[in-house]
This record gives sequence, C-alpha cells and structure tokens, in this order.
Amino acid sequence: MRSLSLVACLVAVCAIAVSPSHAQTTFASITGTVTDAGGAVIPNVTIEATHTRSNYKYTVVSNEAGSYTLAQLLEGEYTLRAAAPGFQEFFVQNIQLVARDQRRIDVQMQVGAVETRIEVSAGATLIETETARIGDSKGTGALNALPLNTRSLYSFLALTPGVLAAGGGVATRRFAGSRLNQSDQSIDGITVSNGLDGTQISPLVGYIESFEEVRVDMANNTADIASVGQVTIVSKSGSNEFHGSAITYYTTPWFRARNPFAAQRPGGIVHQPGFSAGGPVKLPGYDGSNRTFFFGSFETSRGSNILQLLNPSVPIAPWRAGDFSGLTTTIRDAFGGGPLPGNRIPASQINPVSQRYQDRFYPLPNFGDPNVFSAQNYREQVTRPFDPNTYYTTRLDHRFSDKSFIFGRWTWNRGHSRAFEGNLPTIGRRWQTRDTRALNISYTHTISQNLISESRWGYAWNNNPRNGAVLGSEMVQDLGLVGLVPGIPDINGLLDVSFAGIGIQRVSQTPWRHPGFQNFAQQIQQHVNWYRGNHSIKSGFQFNRVNFQDQNANNALFGRMTFSNRFTGHPYADFLYGTPTNTNRAFPPVLQDRTRWSYEFFVADDWKVTPTLTVNLGLRYEWKPGYTEANGLQAVFDIDSGRVVVPDGALSRVSPLVPAGYVDIVEASQAGFPSKTLMQTDRNNFAPRIGLAWRPMGPSTVLRAGWGMFYDVVPRALSAGGSPFVLNEPQFTNPANNPVVVLPRIFPDQGGALTTIGLPGAVQRDIRVPFTMQYNLTLEHQRWNTGFRLSYIGTNTRQGEWGYNINSPQPGPGAFIDKPRLFPRYPGITYTSNGAGHQYHGMQMEVERRFMNGFAYQWSWNWARDIGDLERGQSPENPFDRQRERGVWLDIPTHRVTGNVIYELPFGRGKPFLNSTSKAVNHIVGGWEMSGIYSYYSGQFMTPLWTGPDPVGIAFTSSRTSPNVTLRPDHLRNANLPASEQSTGRWFDVGAFAPPQPGSFGTAARGVIIGPNSHVLNYGLMKSIFLTEKTRLRAELTATNLLNRPNYSLPDVNIANAGTVGVISGVGGTSTLDGSGARSFRAGLRFEW
Repeated sequence: MRSLSLVACLVAVCAIAVSPSHAQTTFASITGTVTDAGGAVIPNVTIEATHTRSNYKYTVVSNEAGSYTLAQLLEGEYTLRAAAPGFQEFFVQNIQLVARDQRRIDVQMQVGAVETRIEVSAGATLIETETARIGDSKGTGALNALPLNTRSLYSFLALTPGVLAAGGGVATRRFAGSRLNQSDQSIDGITVSNGLDGTQISPLVGYIESFEEVRVDMANNTADIASVGQVTIVSKSGSNEFHGSAITYYTTPWFRARNPFAAQRPGGIVHQPGFSAGGPVKLPGYDGSNRTFFFGSFETSRGSNILQLLNPSVPIAPWRAGDFSGLTTTIRDAFGGGPLPGNRIPASQINPVSQRYQDRFYPLPNFGDPNVFSAQNYREQVTRPFDPNTYYTTRLDHRFSDKSFIFGRWTWNRGHSRAFEGNLPTIGRRWQTRDTRALNISYTHTISQNLISESRWGYAWNNNPRNGAVLGSEMVQDLGLVGLVPGIPDINGLLDVSFAGIGIQRVSQTPWRHPGFQNFAQQIQQHVNWYRGNHSIKSGFQFNRVNFQDQNANNALFGRMTFSNRFTGHPYADFLYGTPTNTNRAFPPVLQDRTRWSYEFFVADDWKVTPTLTVNLGLRYEWKPGYTEANGLQAVFDIDSGRVVVPDGALSRVSPLVPAGYVDIVEASQAGFPSKTLMQTDRNNFAPRIGLAWRPMGPSTVLRAGWGMFYDVVPRALSAGGSPFVLNEPQFTNPANNPVVVLPRIFPDQGGALTTIGLPGAVQRDIRVPFTMQYNLTLEHQRWNTGFRLSYIGTNTRQGEWGYNINSPQPGPGAFIDKPRLFPRYPGITYTSNGAGHQYHGMQMEVERRFMNGFAYQWSWNWARDIGDLERGQSPENPFDRQRERGVWLDIPTHRVTGNVIYELPFGRGKPFLNSTSKAVNHIVGGWEMSGIYSYYSGQFMTPLWTGPDPVGIAFTSSRTSPNVTLRPDHLRNANLPASEQSTGRWFDVGAFAPPQPGSFGTAARGVIIGPNSHVLNYGLMKSIFLTEKTRLRAELTATNLLNRPNYSLPDVNIANAGTVGVISGVGGTSTLDGSGARSFRAGLRFEW
C-alpha cells in the first residue's frame, strides 16, 4: 500500500506541476467470447494471459454474456489460458500483440477433465477485426532487417500506404489526405509534436535501436486519438533475461554513386555505432526478476569531413565587367535611359558597392562555356565538417503486483550542423545546434477486474538556435551600407540579393535566432477502462500546456533587394548600377514567449452487438483557447474600428518608432476583445466517431466501415508577435524613371522618421478550429497466412483557415495608388477567416504476410485524387476569389506503390535444405537473409509561375511604378511533353505559358504540370552466425536505389527565369526519405545476446 500511495502522490504532483494534453494508450487488448461446443455462452471462466518476456500475468473472468477483455497489455508475445470447472483447459500460445492491437480470440470450451488441455497457436493477426481504423505496424525485426540506410522513423513511414511527405518535408506528413495540422507522433503515448505548427520534433525519433514497434494509423482513429494520422512508437523494455545489442554501420565514398549533376561522388566516411542492454534490475539484497526491469540504448553518428555539392548559377565574366554585347536585349543607362554603345556599361558607371558585392560572393563559372550564361554553371564539392549526432534512451519498468505497474522513459538527442550557406562557397558555413529531450511516466492500476485506470505524464523539449556565416556589422562596414534601421544588434546577417527573370543564385543565409523555436510541451493524461456485459467503455481526459520561446531575426534585417530588368533591360545590369526594383529592411527581433493550453475529453464504447458484429461509438470534446504571450506581445487589427488591439497592459511595450497619429492602438478590454488571447475560443468542438466491424463468415473475413470528425491538432498562432512591438515596413518599389534607392542605400531616406509601417493581421471574430471528416469502407480477408485488404478512404476538411488582403483594391487595369481601398492610409492587411477546404478520395489495395517460415512481405497500391484550395492561412492570388485556387493538391501523387519483403534462404540447420549439415558448414551456408523495398510514385503536380510587374494593380506601392509580383501565367496549351521528349534540360513545354495580360490574372490553374516520377529499389543481404544458443553476430550490406536510377527533383517552373525554367538541377525526387538519390551502400555489424 505504501508503494501505491507513493505512485498516487507522484501522479498528483505531476497534475499540479503541469498543465492539464493528446492522450492515447500504446497498450493492446485481447477480447472474445467464451462458448461451449454448442455455441452457448459460458460465464465465470477464468482467462489468464502471460507476457512471455516479463512473466507479467493479467487475469479476468468472463461475464454473464460470456464476454471477456484483457486490457492494458504490453506489446509482445503472450500465452492465454482459459479454465472452468467441468471443462478442459483451453490454451493458446504464440499470441503476438502489437501496439494498440485489439485482438479477438474466441474461446470454445470442451466438456472434460480439468487436467486435459486443448492447445492452439495464434501467431500475429493479419486483419483488423474489431474497429474501423486502417493502420500498419512494423516490429523491431522488420526495423532491423529492411534495407533503409537511414536509421530513422521517417524512412519507415515511407513504407506505409497512404502516408506521404508533405512537399518533401521530413517532419510533416499527410495521412490519407490529411492536412498539415492533423497528425501527431508519440513515444509511449506522449506526443513529440512541437505544439506550435503541427510539425514533429524529428530528432527524438531519429534513431530506432530503442524502438520495439512503430504503428501508423492513418484512417478513422477511435475517439481516444485526436488526430487523423497517428504514429505510435513503443520503446523497448527489459525482461527476465539480460539481452542487448552492439551495432556499427559504416559507409565510405566508394559505397556511393556519383550524383549525375556533380563532378565526383560524395566524400566522407560515416560511422554509426551504438549499443543497447536490458534485463531485470538486480542489486544487493534485491532481485527484480518478474518485477523490475531496465533498458538503455546509445547511438551516435560520427564521420570524417564530408563533401557538399554546390551548383549555383553565377554571372559570367563578361557580365561582371558590364559587357552584355552577347545579348540581343538592348542595355540602357539606368539613369539616363539611353542605349549603351555596344551593350557595355562603362567601368566608371559600375556601382562600387555592386562591384565589391559580386567579387565577394559570386565565383566565376567553371562549368560549360564561361562566356555564355547557363543554369548551374558553377559546380564544386566543398569540404565541411561532419554533422555529429548523439541519442540516448533509458527506460525503467516496475510491477507492484498483478494489478499495478509503472514505467518511465528518458530520451535525449543533440546534433550540430555546419553546412555551407546559400549554395555558394563564398558565404561560409552556419553553426546550428539541435537539443531535444523527452520524459514519460506511466502508471496503470487494475481497480477491479472490469475497471482499469491508466495515468501518464510527460514532456518534450526542443531548442534549435543558429548563427549564419556572415557577421552583419562586418558586412555593413565592408560595403558601407546606409538606410538600415537603428539599433541593430551585433549578430550574423547579410544583404540579401536576388534576381528576377534570370535564375542567378540568390545570395542569402539562414537568419540568426536564439533561442530558436524553443518549446516545452507538457502533458497529463488519464484513462479509465470499464467492461460491462457486451460493452468495453473507455473514457478519459488529456491536458496540454505548450510554452514556445523564439527570437528570430528577419532575413531583411541587413537589407533585402530584388533586381529585375526595370532600369536597364537586364537584371544583372540593374545590379551593376545598384538600382533594385524592390527593397526591404527589417527591425531587430525581440523575444517571443507564448503559451497555449488545451483540454480534451473523450468517451468510447466498443459494443459487441452480436458475436459477429462489433460497433465502435465515440465522442470527443476539445477546448483549445488561443495563445497568450508573457509580455503581451500580441496584436490584431480590428477591421470594424480601424484600430490595432493589444492585450491589456501591453500599451507600454509598443515601439516608440510607431509614427505619431498613424494608427490608434488600444487595449483589448477597451475594444471588446478577450484580454489576453485577443481571440474568441471556439467552444463547440465535438467530434463524434462511429465504426463497425462485421464478420459474417467467421473471423477470417471482415467488412469494416467508419466515419469520424477530427479537429486540427494544433491551432495556429494567429495573433502572435510583430507590429506594433517589432515594426515592419512594406516593400519599397523604386520609381521606374527616377530610382531613389541606389547602393549603398538600402531604403529611402525618410528624414529620420517612419512614414508607413505594416500592421498586424485581422482575424475573424468567431473563427473556428478547422475540422475534417474522414470515412472508409474496407473489406479484409485472411487466407494462406496472408491478409488481403481493399479500402476506400475519403477525407475532407471544412472551415480551413485562409488569409487574404482585406485592404486590397479591386484587381484590374490601373495603377495601385489610383484605386480606392478600405483603409487608404495603410498597406496590406491580412484577414484570416474560415472557409478553405479539400476533398480526398483514395483507394488502397494491400497484401501482407507476417513473418512465418522465414518469409514476410507487404505490397500496396494507393490511388488518390485530392482537390482543394488553401490550407493553414495560405492566400489566393486574387483576394476576392478563393475558388480560383481550387485544383489538384500538389504533393499527393495519383499513384503510389510500395512493397517490402524479407526472406531467409532455405539452407542450413532448421531449414528445408542442408538441415543436418555440420556446424562448420552451417556457418557458411546457413543464416543468410535477403530483404528488399520497392517504392514508386507518379509525378508530383506543379504550378507554373511568372514574375514581373504587377499586371492587376493590387500589390502595395507608394509610387506609380508597379512592383514585381509572382503569379500564375496564361495557359496556352498542354505543357506536359511526351516521355520521349522530356529531358533534364526541358521537362515541360515552356512555350505553353505566357505572361498574363495587363489588367488580368493568368489563366493557368494550379497543378497543371506533372513532374518526374520515381522508382526506387533497395536491397539488403545479411549473414547471421549463432555463436551460442543465445548470441548472434550478423553482418549486412544494404543498398538504397540499387539500380542507381536517377529520380529527378522538380524543375524550375517560373517562366520569367529564362535560363533555368523547365530545367532539372538535382536528383532525390520529392522525398529523399524513399532513398531516391544516387545509389548508396552501407555495411553493418550487429551483435545480439
């Protein structure tokens, strides 16, 4: 009782110490009905399940309906025993449970002596028989056997049908059409989401030696899960036997093929050692067998200096000297307007700051004709230090009795990055550190045989500061820049320069930040499982508290300029004169310290309506107030009154640089806004879930269907930061006939006072949390030790957030400054409201055989179509026509095929061939294993773009000169070339598009270009030698993209970039997580005991 009291106190302290978060269980359950030979139900039968590794026992008694449920079971292998007076004992062995498994094992008792036994073997389930959800699971055996050279969770997610990287990202995923804020990842039930924008703290899942299992649920999750897509990671635990591993993985330059766009193969030796160990805790005077277990793991990445490919497009030598005689374009004097003789800029007219800038940052071309501009005309493999990474995990389990147990896990990761910045060798390397940590404590108590309680507390912490390569103050002094804002701190930064319509490499670096997206997500969860009659009822709550700190410099802090052909007829000639088309500057960053709480409650009932029909009913309620800021640094624009609203008490923190009389700034109470969050809380977020599983022909065939509502997991921070605390100014457009900004000046001289500043965005007063409805119809059948699945999945989002410029004039002919606007004094004001959405339709076919007799495979085909407009606050080209954005979703391909196979060669002891060979021969012919992965996706959809002077007069400018904008062009004909005509130099027909006509938007829709497809075949060959009965040494060689097929990245789609449009400049596809880059081998050794 003292132990229970201590645990109760611990949970209570946690509840007080943290905010009340996404809860979910990782435990499995076994359920079924007990009948006699005639089919009559039998109550009061004792059912006992024993966890093989730990010898933990779980016991229940069948109720009056003959039903039983063994809940809160650890993943792994079990035996099950059913006994009752007058009946033979029923015994099931080799029951393999995975995370969140709901396994049905019906028990048929036979009359006879208790001493006799009926034995069956269950193995692993191949089909889902109890719920409507659709998911996939990979255990530690598959994690270690499949040939993926990146030992990361995200590599394995690529194996799951319907799961895709969002835009090629690592930490963002789409699950059967889900949006970016609609998925979650957890380790032992505690989320590793950053709690801010729906992305995950990816380093916490960057190594897999501590993973026992990875489960992916992508459709129709039950009510205890908040998100559409859920990734559940179960960590390894100790057992009654000491066990562990020592690993090392190794790759060298000779193991890597050359990127077809590089001059040589990537360099650098990479070494990834690690170890793990677990077992019972044994101390002097204490034997933890059957009670207390430990597990720990360590993994790291080390290596020699590596080569980084840089392949920018740089200005050619004649241009650098002002010689444009090789062009047919007439080059004009930027100030006089007249043509220059011979298309040459006199040396005396070249701006000295431009000269110094190009000499500092742009190398001379070294690829192709040095006097003719072409894409990627500079190629170099630069040497940089290897990015080290270290990962630790520790877990401790303790069982007080058969009715209560507790476990805790601690994970820590730290890594560094020193990559070259901006694809140019002249900028230098950044310094970036990623520090992540996670802690989890879970306590389960069986109050009675039909009432079980589960409590969890945990947190995840992340910090990602970075420094760019160039010190801003040094660069300002070197170039003599003027016109920057006052009070810029001595931090890293540079003058950001880009070119419109030519494809020359932009000069930029990652902005300085410290702290960098530092977030601290705390959680507490409480679940109660209650079993009565044919009902298994689960209810609970989950509370989140997320604190987020960030101090992030704007990349325009030291100036940002764009050069086009406005003044001379050519972008680089404009640069040599120092006359930008558009220019920006930014103000020093301040520390943002935001906090968000959320509260979620649920109840779910798995109702066994008949022995062949299970209905899942559930309801969630989610209350998600907005963010608060520790110092009140939040603001919104009130479109009703035309005033800026800040939290109560925050007026004193408004920047003194706000122009006097420019805009009224009032506190929330005065304006009728919530005093801290400035946003009304959406209070009606009820999410019903319903599903059914019908087994009309027995347990081998099941028809499943489900429907449910899901709310965005993480609401966006719509009122965070910025003006009027950190000011921003609208982009300045240089007048076409009289440029007033000329280098070294960055921004117009305003006589020491600001005239126009940007304002915070406006938010719909009653804005809702976006919600998604998901539904599926699935038929599954199990035969020949193989599961077959055919599913239709539909996913649609409603009330998605989108933003538009509410202060935009009507698009059409005429200059911006001549058109009426809602607030004529102010620049653009983004108004965020509900209304965006999409509709996803998908069909999946899957065939899977779990590992048996040395053979396992999984093959799937996913056909999908997703039509929608905007997500997560995106804005349309035309602020008055959101429907114009409706089109095919870009990063969801039409076809996706995945397959994986593991095969033990049938030679040696215990195998069909040479099974009686000698030990020495067996070491040679036995223990061989092959594995493979195949991945295919059809081409990603792409949207054509054009950059040039605003044709519709809606982009803010203070002069009659139209600023440059990027819009979709006119669409003249089908741009997709036949496969026989496609090449890396011309992937699509550029002539199928033209600049939009004056006064009109372009006619091109989203997603009208289809990009390259991807075929990837990975292969692994492994050889195991059993040194003793319980120790094994395994050597392996794995290859990603074995056939070295070039899976091209997406081409440039901006038709204004004459030198690069339609050109492909790299490989790796749209998701390098498929291993779709150049071929790479990896050798490994693994010792297990």
